[in-house]
Amino acid sequence: MAMKENFISKAPDEESNAKVSPIDNNKTLLIDQFTSDAEPGNPEFVEDIQNMDDAFARFKPQVNVTFTDAEGGSVDETLHFNEMRDFSADGGKGKLVSNSAFLSEAKKNIDENAKLRKTIEQNRKLRDIMNDKESKEELKEMLQALLDELESNK
Repeated sequence: MAMKENFISKAPDEESNAKVSPIDNNKTLLIDQFTSDAEPGNPEFVEDIQNMDDAFARFKPQVNVTFTDAEGGSVDETLHFNEMRDFSADGGKGKLVSNSAFLSEAKKNIDENAKLRKTIEQNRKLRDIMNDKESKEELKEMLQALLDELESNK
């Protein structure tokens, strides 16, 4: 029996009975541990996996992450991956963000701040107030008084 090449280094692979094509140069192979409960030692050999859906169903990848919130505190969350799209951030529109409560809330806050900034930039009177230090301070005091009044009426 002739020795075959392995798919990473083209070096002879004694265990392989069939040639596996090398990964194209324009492709990326990501190898990482996406489960935090993997047993050290010899990995289990699984033959019944035919596609990515089978792999996700079998291994149920998840990872525990610690995010840092705006106040500097820690927020622990477990991210679960059920398909390849679950790894996609896509500028905040991907499933990684929508599947995470912390990232979804952060995205919502970013979007609200961007909308407020756009409103201020498009409103000439507001823009003039924000550019004048005295007017800006008066607006801040007025908004704080309004907020205090709303808080006291709870």
